[in-house]
Amino acid sequence: MEYIWERIPKTKDGLIHYLPGDIPYLYENGFVDTGRVTPQQWIQAFESYKQADGSYLLSKEKFLSLRVFRYEGPLFEPFDPYKVREGEWTDAQLKILYDQSIRPSTVVPEDVFWNSVAALKKQGLVKNGNLWADATTKKQLAYLVERFPSPRRRLEKEVNRLRKERESEYRQVTQKRDSSKFVEGKFASEKEAEKFKSLQSKTAKKQTNSKKTTTEASTVDIKKLRKPTRKITV
Repeated sequence: MEYIWERIPKTKDGLIHYLPGDIPYLYENGFVDTGRVTPQQWIQAFESYKQADGSYLLSKEKFLSLRVFRYEGPLFEPFDPYKVREGEWTDAQLKILYDQSIRPSTVVPEDVFWNSVAALKKQGLVKNGNLWADATTKKQLAYLVERFPSPRRRLEKEVNRLRKERESEYRQVTQKRDSSKFVEGKFASEKEAEKFKSLQSKTAKKQTNSKKTTTEASTVDIKKLRKPTRKITV
């Protein structure tokens, strides 16, 4: 609820302004636990916030009080009709598919589902009297759940969208961190200090080698230097 509150546009007084049509919209789009709360109960919950023009004004405290109407329980990935197994489906198997996946995802009555199955069979998608599922079948199922989604499906899709949004934000933060001077287990200043010490060590070593070379050169016996005895040809 806090997350939603932060993202809803507000009036200059910091209140949420709902129009009359927003209340049923919230109910139908997954904001409310429709299995526990009726549309009439949901509308009644806003009566004390109603203004003279029929709209509603809610403070943060009043908005957060609506959490008692929200769904609390597990949410799963939205049903994807295009992942339905291709091949032969008996009516018993279709019944399980409808009860477990399609009914929670759409508001169309069960008889509409079976009418769709019958229509697909008439198109030739049938084997041994059973439905033969293929790309056409998946497209028809997708039409039912996307054209007539249930409030639960809308909620699942919204939660899935927010989850992906947060994962994207996390990846961006991680990429920025990894591209900075941060080193795991060390601060950037510590890393720079180590670089400076290493540079000092290399400079000191060069100076020592330079002095050593100069000293060796100063002790060379000039008398031992000889001209080449062989003729040099150019």
